[in-house]
Amino acid sequence: MSGIVPPRQPLDVYPGTHRPIGTAHPTQGYTGGDVARWDEDPVYKKISGFYREFFAISHLANALGRAPKTIYKWEANGLFPGATWIYNSDSKNGRRRLYTRRQIEGVVLIAYEEGVLSGTSRFISQTQFPERCRELFVATRAALPDPVQDWS
Repeated sequence: MSGIVPPRQPLDVYPGTHRPIGTAHPTQGYTGGDVARWDEDPVYKKISGFYREFFAISHLANALGRAPKTIYKWEANGLFPGATWIYNSDSKNGRRRLYTRRQIEGVVLIAYEEGVLSGTSRFISQTQFPERCRELFVATRAALPDPVQDWS
C-alpha cells in the first residue's frame, strides 16, 4: 500500500511544493530583463518640433526588476501614479504609457530608499513609495525631456 500514498515531505518546505521555507517565490524578483541596461531602445516622439526620448512601461519594469503586469496592477490599485505621457498607438494594443528618463531614474532611487528593491518582503503599501512616486510625477509632469541633438 505504500505505492498509493505519496511519501510525506519534510516540514521545511512550503505545502504542496518542493520550495524550501524562507526562499523567494520564483516570480518574486522578476528578471525578465537586464536591470543595468533598462534604457536600451527608447521611444522617440516628435514634440514641439524636436524628437524627445521616452521609455515604455517595459523599460520601467526592467529598471525595477518587476514584470510589466506588476506595474499595471500597482497603477490599478493606486500604488503607482499613471503615466504622464500617453500616446495612441497604431497597433492593436491601443494606448502606450511613456515615461521620461528622469521619472524612471527617480522611481528606482525611491524604490531603493524605501526598501522595495532590497529583496526583503515588504508590502509596497506599507512604505512611502506610492506617495513619493506621486510627488515625483507631479514635479516632473510639466518638464519635457531634452531634445535629441544628433538625429542622424
